[in-house]
Amino acid sequence: MLSVFLYAFNAVVPILLLVLVGYFFRVKEVFPEDFFKLLNTLSFRCGLPLLLFMNIYQLDSVREIDLALSGCILLSCAVMTLLGFALAHLATRDPRRRGVLVQAAFRSNFSIIGLPLSEGLAGAAGIAVAASMQAPTVFYFNFVAVLVLCIYTEGESSSHIRKVLQGLIHNPLLWGIAAGLAVLVVRELMPLTAAGELPFSISRDLPWLYTTMKYLSQIATPVSLIAMGGQFKFSDVPGIRKELITGVAARLLLSPLVGFSITFALQRLGLVAITPAAIGTLIAAYGSPVAVSSVPMAAEMGADDKLASQIVVWSSLLSMGTIFLMAVLFRSIGML
Repeated sequence: MLSVFLYAFNAVVPILLLVLVGYFFRVKEVFPEDFFKLLNTLSFRCGLPLLLFMNIYQLDSVREIDLALSGCILLSCAVMTLLGFALAHLATRDPRRRGVLVQAAFRSNFSIIGLPLSEGLAGAAGIAVAASMQAPTVFYFNFVAVLVLCIYTEGESSSHIRKVLQGLIHNPLLWGIAAGLAVLVVRELMPLTAAGELPFSISRDLPWLYTTMKYLSQIATPVSLIAMGGQFKFSDVPGIRKELITGVAARLLLSPLVGFSITFALQRLGLVAITPAAIGTLIAAYGSPVAVSSVPMAAEMGADDKLASQIVVWSSLLSMGTIFLMAVLFRSIGML
């Protein structure tokens, strides 16, 4: 069990340390506060779209995706989204905060720490399953997050539908996902050469472009975290304590409870097979802290990015305990 805790620790602590780097820079006035807002913009408009593209591009084939398990995770996310709406309306009247709370309820950091955490919990089989879940979860997390934030930042009246659609169409994260899915589909339809290889590949035939995109995608997470730390203030907590507790509890307590309840119900119906590798992936999907990318997205779309930042930091810190407890539970009953 110590090894499980260490994997959770090693997956989460780098997130917290990068936040501390940004916090240190602000406290010591190394950079002005506006600098961290510009970092958010850089991450949202450049790094994150390329990160999402690369996550999908790195899948070898659409056939790698376990449709039953994907459907199970997406159904759980959909239920958590609906519960998020209810919790958000109970917790606050501020629409800028409601969008952040709904996002926190369903949007885990699975795309960042899902692979190492799944590997730590279930070995090579776990990382294989987790990798195949990247495309469907990344698409749901980002598409629905954009939709939710558009609804609350533009207003709830049906007269704002046009603005909501425009927000979806112009969102760079969705363009990154769409480009990745398009490449995956084209790759699937492309005829193979006599040697059984693809006639064209970005990574093989355009290495200069692939390497550039890879470098830019790698800045997304550290830049987002440093920007988050630079805007993080402990003095903000008293004014958002109720919303903060609601968001963290929804992500770390309610999401695993709802997710695993749905998963085991589908298993009883024979609709999904649960293996140790699947359990490791599901712990990572349901129990990971709130996605780092939720902060720059909230900032760019007019939501309360201070609340989003606080939820990411506190859910990351507390997730080390909740992930460890889930791992102990499932290992004790022989499912992991």
